Amino acid sequence: MNEDRQLPAYVIRICYDIIAEETPGRDSLRRVLELAGLERYADAPPPLDDTPALTMREYEKLIGVVWQAFDNVQARDIFRRVAQRGFSNLTRSGVLAYSQVLRAFDALGTKRERVALMMSKLTNELTRALGNKHEFYRQGEDFILDIYDCPYCAELVRGNIAPPYAHVCHIPVAFYETAIAWASGSPHTVQEVSCRVSNKQDYCRFKIFWNVAVKIKP
Repeated sequence: MNEDRQLPAYVIRICYDIIAEETPGRDSLRRVLELAGLERYADAPPPLDDTPALTMREYEKLIGVVWQAFDNVQARDIFRRVAQRGFSNLTRSGVLAYSQVLRAFDALGTKRERVALMMSKLTNELTRALGNKHEFYRQGEDFILDIYDCPYCAELVRGNIAPPYAHVCHIPVAFYETAIAWASGSPHTVQEVSCRVSNKQDYCRFKIFWNVAVKIKP
């Protein structure tokens, strides 16, 4: 994956806003941004749009800094909120072409078909936008998503840092739970079942359990 690939401004703006909500003051926010090499945004947050604003490498580093600067429970909550707000932004803004398939959903006969079409289009769009392969397929009643060169644990893998959990990619878990609930009208559980921080492979694997409600997080 090209670490110099430019990501849209809304990515860092959503992270900026949620970290600001989780920190006691501007000095704490500034410190997090400085550790991530993003101090340029300390006094001038980027717009909530799709103009290029940060590299993939900077995004990966920011995720790693969150693990260092916050306790495990708070970091997990930040990641989940980032994902949920990110998906909400996509459905409003039309940044991804995926948001234009709404009309096609109306002709589909079952919720599973609706979700399968949505996930196929969404993962194709994210492969294009992020530059790393997202492979989505069915497995019996459920679905599997493999994210190659996964950026959400890249900093822990790169630094050979002992992870706080065996599975640390909370952003895609919350993102796809939100996306599937939006597409199907009902909640379904998404779990990371294999993570690069522990499996030493080149992908992280996520399983979507069909008709299993999302568990309430402690």
